[in-house]
Amino acid sequence: MTTKLVDGLGGAIGCRFLPNRNQLVFVEFATGKISLLDMVRPLDSIVSQGTTVLKGTWVFDCETGTLSGSLSGPGDIWWEQIDAVKRQMVPVSGASIVNLGKVDFNSLTPEVLQALVYGNVPIPGNDDATNQLVKHDVFAVRTNGGNVAKIKVDKYGYNLKIDWVTYKLASAYHVIGTGWAQPEDIAVAADETTAYVTERTGNLVKVDLGSANRAAATVIASGMQAPHQIHLDEAHQQAYVVEFANPGHLIRIDLNTKTKTTLLNGLNNAIGLLITSDLAYASISEQSGGGRISRYSLQNGVRTEIASGLTSPFFLTWANPAQSAMFVAERDPANRITIVDAVPGPGSVRQLVSGVGVRPSSVACIDAARMLICCDGEIDLADLLAGIIPATGLFKGIGLVPWNLITAAGKADTTTEPLYPYQFRKNAPFGGVLSLEVNHFLALLAGARFYRVLVDGVVRLDTWWDLQLNAANGKYEIPHQFKPQDISGTPGYYPVHLPGEFYFNTDLAMILDSTGLANGLRTFQIDFTNDLGVVLQSHTQAVFIDNNHCTASIDMPMVGGISATTECGMLQFSDKSQKVTIHYVASHPTLLADYSWAVGKGGKGALSGVPGAVISNAPVSLAPFTFEQTVGVLLGVCPSAAFYASVYVAAMAINGFGRQSQYDAQAIIAFALTP
Repeated sequence: MTTKLVDGLGGAIGCRFLPNRNQLVFVEFATGKISLLDMVRPLDSIVSQGTTVLKGTWVFDCETGTLSGSLSGPGDIWWEQIDAVKRQMVPVSGASIVNLGKVDFNSLTPEVLQALVYGNVPIPGNDDATNQLVKHDVFAVRTNGGNVAKIKVDKYGYNLKIDWVTYKLASAYHVIGTGWAQPEDIAVAADETTAYVTERTGNLVKVDLGSANRAAATVIASGMQAPHQIHLDEAHQQAYVVEFANPGHLIRIDLNTKTKTTLLNGLNNAIGLLITSDLAYASISEQSGGGRISRYSLQNGVRTEIASGLTSPFFLTWANPAQSAMFVAERDPANRITIVDAVPGPGSVRQLVSGVGVRPSSVACIDAARMLICCDGEIDLADLLAGIIPATGLFKGIGLVPWNLITAAGKADTTTEPLYPYQFRKNAPFGGVLSLEVNHFLALLAGARFYRVLVDGVVRLDTWWDLQLNAANGKYEIPHQFKPQDISGTPGYYPVHLPGEFYFNTDLAMILDSTGLANGLRTFQIDFTNDLGVVLQSHTQAVFIDNNHCTASIDMPMVGGISATTECGMLQFSDKSQKVTIHYVASHPTLLADYSWAVGKGGKGALSGVPGAVISNAPVSLAPFTFEQTVGVLLGVCPSAAFYASVYVAAMAINGFGRQSQYDAQAIIAFALTP
């Protein structure tokens, strides 16, 4: 499901989302612009305001403040009278509505109103105890004219007395820089001010977004062949770009010295680029060679194809913090967004969003559910979770793992929803620092004002920080600390977010450090209560905690029962038929880990053709493993040779966003075989 946010653009290509500023910055290739799209639009003007009586069975138009007796006439909300008791406020003619309850009417700024979640479900206004349109109740309307309105009930009855204010919002789109020579991509530093732009003419250019005209920019590097997507490595003050050329290159640029270093040669019209956080691998999309995405080792240049047969693949974006999958824009005639796993395998390429604008180039994720798509002439907003079976109820899950994708054994299993974009290893346990997520909006509608979290019956008293939306400018810039409160002498209560309170992490309920919990199956309980602490709804969730560390070790190899000395590492043999034996340990207390093993020789690397010399992602064991092979097979044509053996044990535990690699272990040894 997609929504067009702006059109008439001049070739929108590369983009980046600025989370604190709540804006998308992007380049327009054909018109040479740098532009912004505000996710919270500033106020243009007040369309209308006042006090009136909304008559029973009549329709109210929020723009003009007038009533109509006909559903076919102008208007946004219908005060429907079903019978003598049943009544409801119904959005009509494409308008949408949301009830907020008894909140501060004056605090509902235009920035707050447009951040609300609107729908088509009528608000009950029955003349009985179920009535929600009581005196001082406030509801909001997104009008069929594209404006937002707030309405307060002053007096309830067959005729409602209401106060209203309707706001017109300014354009979300505005140009901040001109004069660029066919800009392709833009990358933005963590300060959300300094940006780097590639121009098809061959340049990497630095510019301040506060003064983003080309004339105010500084050229960092030039002379490249149509550089496209940028990877910015601020920690080392370097940028990486790929060239749309055949042959093209992957180039690293020192942002201080402006030195260019070629890392990969022979690329075939490369467009998109992602580099892993450890700088070990580059994923590159190439439009020639069958429309493919390849993963290159930056240590030795080895290429692994992870997807092919794509339609003009363009820029790449990581699909999750674990960097285990990526989004790729496929251009016309496909015009879709596809998700590709970083490691090839069955089902590793899945179509995610179809029917987007013509010639999509790049995407940026606002949050786990919403994606912005830059197309040639428009920017679309996509719902990433459309078609995914939702986790119903007030508790949502842990990080990016919905509670309905956590098994009865307390482990994550996202594989049951193959189109869910945030995939984890099947039956992964939880560990590290966990982010518990709840639906604050639904909790409020259910009458909840507080919630508390218990683990194995023990109340949690955690404290954490988040950024709150500044209602005056639509930016997340107000630090807010969440601390437990007491209700009637009982501790551990946290307030449900009220209308007008928006936080950077919309659904965050608690940041819980699980390292203080006992490993194993734990029972999480989330209680939603009223103002007095009376439980209205409760969710119980089994969660398997595993903060165990892996173990990795390698004994020095033996020939004929004699071990190589650890000081010199020399291992003598008398006959090439003798066997080299290596005992090694790849273990984990609960076996919730896997391991990789490799034996390599000299500069040749891992001996992939030797049985047992290379093992990938295999189950660990409490018992030691043994590698055994004859001297002759290991030496091959060499009379003597130097070798290494390495083992890496990877914990399966996740925190809901990524694997907890701090629990991994590895070992490596070196030895030489000589007569």
